Amino acid sequence: MDLYSRLSPNEIQTMAALTQTLSPGLRQTATAHLAQTMTILALASAELEENVRAELDNPALEVVDEHRCRACGRPIQRRGYCAVCADRGGTDGPIVYFSPRGWDLGGAALSDDDFPEPTLISPEKLAEHLLRQLGPELERQVRPVAAHIIYCLDEDGLLREHPAEIAQRLGSPLFTVKHIINLLQRVDPPGIGAASPQESLLIQLEALAETGESTVPPLAAAMIAEHFKSLGRYEYGHIARLLSAPRMEVERAALFIRRNLTPYPARAFWGSGRGGMQLTSGRYFHPDVTISQHPIHPGGPLIVEITTPTNGWLRVNPLFKEALKTCPDSDRGKWERDYDRALLYTKCLQQRNNTMRRLLETIVGAQKAFILSGDRFLKPMTRAYLAARLEVHESTISRAVAGKTAALPGGRMVPLSKFFDRSLSVREVIKDLILAERPGAPLTDEAIVAGLGRQDIHIARRTVAKYRAAEGILPAAMRGRIAVPRA
Repeated sequence: MDLYSRLSPNEIQTMAALTQTLSPGLRQTATAHLAQTMTILALASAELEENVRAELDNPALEVVDEHRCRACGRPIQRRGYCAVCADRGGTDGPIVYFSPRGWDLGGAALSDDDFPEPTLISPEKLAEHLLRQLGPELERQVRPVAAHIIYCLDEDGLLREHPAEIAQRLGSPLFTVKHIINLLQRVDPPGIGAASPQESLLIQLEALAETGESTVPPLAAAMIAEHFKSLGRYEYGHIARLLSAPRMEVERAALFIRRNLTPYPARAFWGSGRGGMQLTSGRYFHPDVTISQHPIHPGGPLIVEITTPTNGWLRVNPLFKEALKTCPDSDRGKWERDYDRALLYTKCLQQRNNTMRRLLETIVGAQKAFILSGDRFLKPMTRAYLAARLEVHESTISRAVAGKTAALPGGRMVPLSKFFDRSLSVREVIKDLILAERPGAPLTDEAIVAGLGRQDIHIARRTVAKYRAAEGILPAAMRGRIAVPRA
């Protein structure tokens, strides 16, 4: 796969800005370095292992069976992590180390027989995900209508069929079909079920504004609603004139739209294919990161183990480097290419490790209460905040997190992206409010909004309905008809 095929337009522009001041020879090297680093950073541990195995066909690369602490550089003798760093019982920051899958904490080499068969995670299909959210909002007799509407979605997640046609075919009232479609467009992922990409973008924009996760530029809605074609053709000057706005503001709004919205919600969030749209393809899961409590100081820093693809250090073979000086002229070109590729690969892999270490030090340090005590204690954190904290581009954080999982001390395995779920703690508070409601007097969404406000949590009623539906909690009118189980 070409390195650039995994880069976003923003990352390619960033690469161009970083390299435009270099000489032509250095410019090409710097661009290749950044491109390959971004590609490697996006790989999960299992994918990285395959990538490294393929690169080891290069004779200029070798794996050295030597273990050193990535924090202090001390040799590690038959230990999973550095004993000196691990003895920092009085510090709050986590201890982060790298460990290949073949070594336990005692350093004894393990065979394949020591590992149980990995678990095949069955991914949730998009239809199941949508029905789970819609079900609590609908009377039982109209749920088959919702299932049919979801089946009618195309591979982009758009509903191209007119509501009247669906109502006529099913013999269902038109207002019922429209009501279900309106609910569908507001669940996760937002914008699904829209009639067009333009409508989907507007719904997503409204959802962002309601949750408060991002500051929506004032011009964004007007640009999508009134100048959609010009926006797609990058005619920013034309749009600026029609809206009587500075071109810089138009460009800023366009950048926000590209980074935060997608015209095809099903493809962007869940893959593609009718009836088979899934979160991920089936894959065997070993965690990319394992977080555990300190074995010596139970109340001390957390231990963070990052899985690496090699049992040792990957480096350029020094014998190959020496042989390059005396190699035949007929082989020199190939040998030099092998050497340059090996040197670039080891640097990119080292940069990936450094980024992952810094990322996890920051995340685990900030989210210790969540890791040990549960969802209620998750602190709001955004990729933009973390990017500013680590002084990297926001897309770098997205790539470092995407597709990777972490095993928590309690045995749960969660995606790294969960650390950025700003709604998680709010959903826990909503569940508490509903569990505490008096029998026969269920809280309406408006009452829940008021209850959240008293806890200094300010969100819209529609957002409460969305979070409640995501947790599978019935609306107040339906909760009042049945007994609500108490914890």
